[in-house]
Amino acid sequence: MQPTLAVIDIDIHSGQDEIAREGLLEHLSDSRDQCITPLWVNWLRERADLRVVCLVDDLGRFDDFLVDVIRTVPGVRGTTARLAFDGVVCADALMDIAIEGALWDRRAAATVEVKTQPGSDRAAFEALIRLPKHKEVEVVWVFKTLHSTEADLMLLLLGERTAALTGYTMSWVRTTPGVIDTQVTTVLDWQVLGQSDDFLALTERFPESAPCRQTEAAA
Repeated sequence: MQPTLAVIDIDIHSGQDEIAREGLLEHLSDSRDQCITPLWVNWLRERADLRVVCLVDDLGRFDDFLVDVIRTVPGVRGTTARLAFDGVVCADALMDIAIEGALWDRRAAATVEVKTQPGSDRAAFEALIRLPKHKEVEVVWVFKTLHSTEADLMLLLLGERTAALTGYTMSWVRTTPGVIDTQVTTVLDWQVLGQSDDFLALTERFPESAPCRQTEAAA
């Protein structure tokens, strides 16, 4: 089976934020499961929770990873996970994260969860991966998460300003035919854990298409 992208959101007890963050980084660093590769950890701005993004080579090991590595961290209240089996990754934007590493904690980023109209799922996905580039916003990926109760598609946006990400979502994502609702979560504090080869493996698993190389759109 091909690798899967997993986005794990971790609910933290109030007042135990730093304990949980440090404990999570320690557990991820100590993990020896070669079937699951953590790529980075984010702080979720609105929710004061943590997010781990992983590349999973063996889904049969995923529950054990959640139980032994994530849910044993002091301060963790619970976890939710979304898996992506299909989608598009824009290689240049993703590899910039891998190369610049800790510098990304100063950049604005947002996950956009998209609900699509049943029957228009494929058309909405195709339209979203063909969104024109913006001079202030980069689309890192568009993934299908149709099995999730929370969203049907998931985008990761990067930019210099949170306002630009919000404007891009309002002007381009929410006006896409077939999109019926969106939810935006901004992320902070990029702690990159994966190596360049791990990010390259993700781009090879979900290869970019021509729309990721289109010319810029107007602001």
